[in-house]
Formats: sequence, structure tokens, C-alpha cells
Amino acid sequence: MRLLLVLLLFRLVQWLAEKVRAWRRHRKLVRQLRDLGVYGGTITADRSKSGRPAPPVPAPCREPDGPVPFGYKTAWLALRCGSPEPVISALRPGLRQSANWTTGLAAAQAQSGGWVFVSPVLDGFVLAVGDGLFALAERQDELNALAAQFSEVQYFASHRVSSSYCWARYKAGRCLRAYCTEDGRVLRNTGALTPEEQALGFGAFPAQDGQDADRQPGEEDVLDIAAAWGVDPRFETPYPPSTGWLCRPDGWKEE
Repeated sequence: MRLLLVLLLFRLVQWLAEKVRAWRRHRKLVRQLRDLGVYGGTITADRSKSGRPAPPVPAPCREPDGPVPFGYKTAWLALRCGSPEPVISALRPGLRQSANWTTGLAAAQAQSGGWVFVSPVLDGFVLAVGDGLFALAERQDELNALAAQFSEVQYFASHRVSSSYCWARYKAGRCLRAYCTEDGRVLRNTGALTPEEQALGFGAFPAQDGQDADRQPGEEDVLDIAAAWGVDPRFETPYPPSTGWLCRPDGWKEE
């Protein structure tokens, strides 16, 4: 009986120690998320539509890792330049900090915070990814002003819930091509189809709102044209480990 009591006491001590360690880990994570600006309350209180607690946004980590695929339910820019610094400068961040792909993209695609993840150079382009960039589809003046600062700027947005799909290509500050749809309506169709769009069969999309078409654009089409124009966000071709930057632009906070 005494041995049984000792074993039970030992198990109780182990359980309490694990609870204390878990509480400390939780408090540390909360502090990190608050410093990052993406903590919006107690983590366990944030629940997804399924009723289960939503996973917390990982705290930023500077350890290099390989590019993480993205492109669904998000918006991004591909800017031709030889360093991320001109991109960061153009975003005019109030805050910035180093982050790897995994934690940087997680923060940039969180539901709050307005962060943008700026990548290192990939095939001559720097990527800027974040849900806050969805607004650029409607803020043409801001997108035009940004495009004027680089030799080439590409813009992409994809969100299957609202059936919103956009892509645009600027060179020397001039919009060569832009196409945007939402809920089956054509919101923008500027310039002629590029050779890459023609090769991908985008001529089957409606050219104007209300027009019958062979098919409507989808999220895979946005990924395909991004790959054809420069950088494939699916990253099927491996890249060496690297880190980027998390930036919170002063002027592009989420509404």
C-alpha cells in the first residue's frame, strides 16, 4: 500500500510539473505574439468555424528554412529587384523584424496585425505576402505608385470563399495587363492577354461582366500565371534555406 501511495504521489508531481511547464510555454508564447502584434486575446478563446481552438500564430523565428508554399486565400506582390531592402523601404514599415518562411508567412496570413512577409531574392524577384495586400486590388493609386518604383511589379490575389481572383503586371510603372473577378463578375480587364495567359488558356475567361464564357478563373489559375510570369509560390523547385523580414506598413493596415 505504501509503495502504491508513493507511485501515485510521484505521478501527481509529474502531472503538476508538466502543467507548470505548459503554463510557462503558454505565457512565453503570449508575450512573443503581443510583441509581434498578432495576439488578439487568449489563445484558447480563439475558435475556428469547426468549434475547435484555432492554432496560435507561431512566434517569429530567425533560423533559416526553405520557402513555404502559399497562394491560397492570400495576396502577394512579386517585385523585380536585387535586394529586399528597396521593397521594405517602399512598404514604409512602422515595424520590421527578421523571420523565416514558416513563421513569417504564418504571421502575414493571420487574421489581424496587418503584417507583410518580405522574402529574400528568388529568381530576380522579391515577394511581399500578406492578407493586408488584398486592399491593393481596389487601391489602384497605391499600386500604381508602388509599381513606379521598380522595373517590374506583379500583383496577385486569390480567395475562393468570395471567388476573388486577380493578377496584374506592371513594367516601368505602366500597367501592361490586369484582370480581376469577384463572384463571377469581371471587375477589371486591362491590356491584351499576355503570351503566358494565352498558353494557359485564359482566353476562355469572360472579357467583360455578364459575358458568357467557357470557364471562370480559379485559384490554381492565379498560381499558374504567377509561375509563368516569374516565381511559382508552390515552390516545386527547391531553394536553399533563407530568412526574410516581417514588416507592418503604416499606411496599409487592414480595415
